[in-house]
Amino acid sequence: MRSKQSGMTSIGLVVLIVVVGTWVYAAMRVVPLYLNYMKVAGTLEKVRDEFNSNPSTTEFMIRKGIERHFNIEMVKEDVFNYPDVVIKKDAGTFRVTAAYEDMAPFVANIYFLVSFDKTVEIQAR
Repeated sequence: MRSKQSGMTSIGLVVLIVVVGTWVYAAMRVVPLYLNYMKVAGTLEKVRDEFNSNPSTTEFMIRKGIERHFNIEMVKEDVFNYPDVVIKKDAGTFRVTAAYEDMAPFVANIYFLVSFDKTVEIQAR
């Protein structure tokens, strides 16, 4: 009588471990980039909430607020710094934009390049 064998071979297990390990390693390299972006995006949203109700908001006040929140959140300054934030005034609103790219090394000369872009509008009265 023949019995059916079930299970995974050693080679199949090694291939599975290599594939899963590669994805886990890639996630470990990319997640810090997204965590830094979450700090930048959170800063812009906090500044928007802080100055939306202020009738005398100026560009200088917005820049100082962004600088203060970047220091509190400990945003990585080697990647993106508060002077890099673009502030434009259009018809009664300030459009505050943080757009940047960040890279993380993967293996040898292979890198992950991630592009981030966050824009908020602050009412200027």
